Amino acid sequence: MLSLRNISQSFGTRKVLNNVSLEIPAGSIVGLIGPSGGGKSILLKIIAGIMTPDQGEVKLEIEDRSEISLMFQAGALFDSINVLDNVAFPLVDGRVPVSRLGREEKEMITEKVDAILRRVGLSKAAYKLPAQLSGGMKRRVSLARAVVAHPKLVLLDDPTFGLDPVASGIIMDLIVEMHKEYKPTMLIVSQDLRRLLPVVDNLYGLFNGQIEFNGSLDKLRSDALPEIQRFVGCRFDLGQSAAGR
Repeated sequence: MLSLRNISQSFGTRKVLNNVSLEIPAGSIVGLIGPSGGGKSILLKIIAGIMTPDQGEVKLEIEDRSEISLMFQAGALFDSINVLDNVAFPLVDGRVPVSRLGREEKEMITEKVDAILRRVGLSKAAYKLPAQLSGGMKRRVSLARAVVAHPKLVLLDDPTFGLDPVASGIIMDLIVEMHKEYKPTMLIVSQDLRRLLPVVDNLYGLFNGQIEFNGSLDKLRSDALPEIQRFVGCRFDLGQSAAGR
């Protein structure tokens, strides 16, 4: 269970988050939507422990922060190291490149990385640098790094941002596959509502610094505030039925 209680965050005189509270059951996959610049990325950083809020409390049924993984919107790969070392980073705590590990540890880490790279279709890119990859490939590397250690809580910040429809579909399909595989708790921020809404168990809407919607796609159609329905309607046809996972 992930529980936020009265999270507030200001930058100067601008209050980005205002008493935000939400709960996410363990093993569920939940979406977070809202306008750009509305505090969604800040909220993920607070949950991940990267930022400390001005006010409020984050409660996690997780003892070790290493069980939390955050996939940044831009991917945030390390440009100076290859794909294998980027993906292996959570497994070695950033200590040294995989090539400098002892034989047994090197074999174990390489096997795990190879397995996840096969899952995301990048087994042949292990020794390429990020600069040699397309945008979609970089995003798949970031996703592989986010889940390689099977963290209990996976936070994904707009994982399809800037990608074409084909690449976006691949990323979302992979996210669903990973969730089915070992059932982490997942919180996905996305503007790509056409792909997000059909796959989440529940949806939160962050508007005006507050949670103004909490519910299913059906509830979004029937009970959301007009402001939220307009926001969603310009990105996703609320009349269409959700696809099954």
